[in-house]
Amino acid sequence: MASALREQLAQPGEATSPRHIDQLDFMERLGFLVDREEVVRHNVRLKSRLRQTACMEDLDYRTGRCLDRRLMLALARCDWVRRHQNVVITGPTGVGKSYVACALAHKACLEGFSVRYYRLPRLLEDLAIAHGDGRYLKLPQQMARVHVLVLDDWGLTQLTTSQQQRLLELLDDRHRRSSTVATSQLPVGHWHEAMDNPRLADAILDRLTHNAHRIELTGDSMRKSMSELQSHSHQIDHSSR
Repeated sequence: MASALREQLAQPGEATSPRHIDQLDFMERLGFLVDREEVVRHNVRLKSRLRQTACMEDLDYRTGRCLDRRLMLALARCDWVRRHQNVVITGPTGVGKSYVACALAHKACLEGFSVRYYRLPRLLEDLAIAHGDGRYLKLPQQMARVHVLVLDDWGLTQLTTSQQQRLLELLDDRHRRSSTVATSQLPVGHWHEAMDNPRLADAILDRLTHNAHRIELTGDSMRKSMSELQSHSHQIDHSSR
């Protein structure tokens, strides 16, 4: 609000102009300060909750990764959150799975839903630490109340039986009460292979995938493509000199 006030005082213009700050009454000027504070706090919350800044409007449908525009427009309405449905995003490294997940979460934030982002290995580590220091009941309860939980990098490492048990408890608390977004390099059909206990694996997949919208991305790494494009642009710029 202090920054917004300094901006008000520094505004150029004639005092006779109806848009000049001196022509606004106290409540109007206070309203501008409060609006700015609300926007800044909202942006800070979004940045702290998500891995990267992403929004639905910036999704790239031109690359050959089979991102379904119609499905994404439907998901942008956030009915899947209201109906406590999940989203599963799969595809090779670098095709933008995390970006799509964060874009969906960002849209949910804008619609007023609470969001939490985790890399699955980090979440499992936090749950194990909480189990050891007495916070084990509190942490899952907190995450159970979150409307949208993003679990990124599913299946990077083999899940042990104890990790599966903790993950199952978390998903069971959220089942039909909230929504989960999971991303993975592995096709869903291979998720069993990344879990030690087949019985627990069945229960986990049942709670996560039975009502999930599937987004299956394909193609080459977008990070590699962007790196090659930047390198090519640099070469052109250098040769023009």
